[in-house]
Amino acid sequence: MIENIKPLRYKILFLASWFPNRTSRVLGVFVKKKAIAISRKCDVAVLYVSADPSMRDKNFDIDCRVEDELLIVRVYFKYFFSGVLKKIIYNISFLIANYLGWKRIKKEWGNPDLIHVNVIDRSGYIAFVLKYLKKIKYVITEHSTPDINYLRGITSKTKIPLKFLKSIVIRNSEFMNVDSQASLEYYKKVGFKGNFGVIKNVVEIKPEFLVSKNKIKKDNIKRAVHISILNERKNVTDIIHAFNHICNELNRKDIEFHLIGEGEQKDKLESLAEEFGLLNKNIFFHGFVDENKKFEILTNCDFHILNSDEEGFSVVTAESILYGIPVIATKCGGPEDFVPTEVGILIERRNLPQLIDSIIYMADNSQNYDPTVLQEFGKKNFSPDVICEDTYKVYKLAIKNWRAGNTNYITSVEPDWIVLDVGSGHQPNRRANVILDKFMGKTIHRTNQKVEVPEDKQMIIGDALLMPFRDKEFDYSIASHIGEHIDDPIQFCSELKRVAKKGYIETPGPLTEFFLPSIAHKWTVTKRGSTIYFKKNSRKKPFSKLFYSVFYLNRDGYDFETIKSNNALLKLSNVLLNKIWVFLPLTYMRIVWDGKLSAKIIGE
Repeated sequence: MIENIKPLRYKILFLASWFPNRTSRVLGVFVKKKAIAISRKCDVAVLYVSADPSMRDKNFDIDCRVEDELLIVRVYFKYFFSGVLKKIIYNISFLIANYLGWKRIKKEWGNPDLIHVNVIDRSGYIAFVLKYLKKIKYVITEHSTPDINYLRGITSKTKIPLKFLKSIVIRNSEFMNVDSQASLEYYKKVGFKGNFGVIKNVVEIKPEFLVSKNKIKKDNIKRAVHISILNERKNVTDIIHAFNHICNELNRKDIEFHLIGEGEQKDKLESLAEEFGLLNKNIFFHGFVDENKKFEILTNCDFHILNSDEEGFSVVTAESILYGIPVIATKCGGPEDFVPTEVGILIERRNLPQLIDSIIYMADNSQNYDPTVLQEFGKKNFSPDVICEDTYKVYKLAIKNWRAGNTNYITSVEPDWIVLDVGSGHQPNRRANVILDKFMGKTIHRTNQKVEVPEDKQMIIGDALLMPFRDKEFDYSIASHIGEHIDDPIQFCSELKRVAKKGYIETPGPLTEFFLPSIAHKWTVTKRGSTIYFKKNSRKKPFSKLFYSVFYLNRDGYDFETIKSNNALLKLSNVLLNKIWVFLPLTYMRIVWDGKLSAKIIGE
């Protein structure tokens, strides 16, 4: 009996439209945090492509490295054109850069089981192409900020660039998740069709910064904090006006405002604070700081202010709650999902009197919020474990088609099925939970390769003719290129039918045994209906040594001599032969069986 089945570690490729890079350290930092969180249960690689106007010496630059246990491939391309050709050159360069990045991902990491698009522009279009060229499905997480005015009927129209293309990408995805209910309602109102859901963004947990319930203040100053890219949508101008009223008109000197971040409005905001006589007295600009410094400033403040016009989620608001800091947030989309009264105050957008009243209330009452209550609320809603588990459930529903055998035959396997790979060898099936093999060392039965045991699979050493499993213990079995090696194929098929409810079997066909024989193959295999026919294999050498050598060009471990060559014509011939071979009749025997499976030996 098989116990403690290991959860499958899916291979997930993040195609990220936003991601921290050498031209912007903060762009899409929450995408990276989500990738890190998901890497707890999946193997994750990231591909990010961006123009770099500073490039001069080369057209493309591939930066491949491991960061936080993620394989990250960033591809930069030269872009300084102008005029009519600007968009054309940009798009061509973008496509080439993605192709180069894809090749590097495959070389370093292999093929993904699923693509996870983060922001449709522009990575969604690449995922759509890969789905139809490489047969790899994709899911989407959209982080773009919704048009709240349109959603609430304040305006009658909303602008979505390339709406038609986006609708195709969404419709062809397995799932599209957004980070708030407001975003979900917005995309539905716009008219997009697809499988939609809500998964919040990840908030990183650094235990050393969690606010203690018994926190001791060193002074009587109440400190508010705001963290963002300082632009018009964040409406920091009103916060400064609010502090002008509180500090100058109400003459309260026991309150400070700390701003973290850079942005197009920073100089304007500093000038406004200086005009009010508050700069570096009651209002402090910290600029861009690293993560540790950010959390140090955040957790030394008493409350956080978000005064945005629109937000799809607001990571910094969620961070404040999780670390034990109460919040003031506008009803700008995302915060309505996760700012109940026990963690903070919701106010109307562009409402200066409400903002002033809320700041005064927090200055007088922030100490009454229990940080442990806020932290528990945050952990239940935004912690890496929670977001990882929610996302993993989406992956399980999305990945039902799996490749099997040398032919990459697409098999349909439900997410909760327990799958057995019989004779897994050096290429165990990606979807298998349990793998069975008789020989662990090198053997002629698998071109002298050793058995590979991935960490997410349970290895059982045993004989395929007498498997150590209960009847119907597996929902599905895969037996790829083992049937031709078996001493007793009747018993083999009987055992497969006994231990599994259904499955897939693949062997070489008669044409392969004729042109590409192996001395380890005991049978030539064919099928008719649900019956597999085995005939003693008498072929002991290839019909054509040249054909055999070209087919297995530059490969080792085969029974007969192969060619080692870098000749371009031979390499092209090798690629074409291997591509075409799968589609020719009688090159392979493939059978999908469900309950019914029988075998007969021809000539006995």
